[in-house]
Amino acid sequence: MRVLVILFACFCFSARAQEISISGTVLDSATFQPLPFVAVQIKHKPIGVSTTEKGAFRITCTLGDTLVFTRLGYKPFLFSVTKADDRLRIILAEDSRLLKDVTVYGDYTIEGVDDWKKNLPPNTQVQMKKQTLEPAPNEVAVFGPGITIGFGGKDKTKNKRDELSRTETYRKTISDPETKKQLIELYNLSEEQYNKKLERFNEENPDAFYLTSRADIMTLLIQFFALKD
Repeated sequence: MRVLVILFACFCFSARAQEISISGTVLDSATFQPLPFVAVQIKHKPIGVSTTEKGAFRITCTLGDTLVFTRLGYKPFLFSVTKADDRLRIILAEDSRLLKDVTVYGDYTIEGVDDWKKNLPPNTQVQMKKQTLEPAPNEVAVFGPGITIGFGGKDKTKNKRDELSRTETYRKTISDPETKKQLIELYNLSEEQYNKKLERFNEENPDAFYLTSRADIMTLLIQFFALKD
């Protein structure tokens, strides 16, 4: 019995010894601005935290765990834990997929209207608002044919969607793990040095965001990374 207790204690000690702390910052791939309220979850475990308003997070996990970073409007990112790290930088790319408008046409009769009128005070004048079957611009038909809910008039997301479309090639290029691997190996950089270089590149070369050729973007990155600090 004593042997079993000792073995159990050793096992618990070994398991706890594998617990490590991971902390860092989550950034937007296009702007390199910190992302607040990103969910950081340990895969297959009921353990998770959220990034602060400055995009910072800290979580206790075990070697071999996988951290899952998710935020509405961004693509999920998985990170395998191989060592303790207190300066981790996670870059999330926006998910620019948009739902297409759906329009329903046809005749529609609201059931129960006559019964509803009976409950009104005597001599109450009731006028049913007529509405065309085809929705107005920036509206989508819902709840049946001819019933619409507007998006608030002006499309407030158009500028953001246009910006995402114009910078899509750049965001995909710098978010590609192969890009990171190529530059780190080419210039013998640590991950920290790579992140600092890329951050400076974003600050000093804003026009690169709008290039549509991956080759042109890579050429600029290689030239910039070749410069000594």
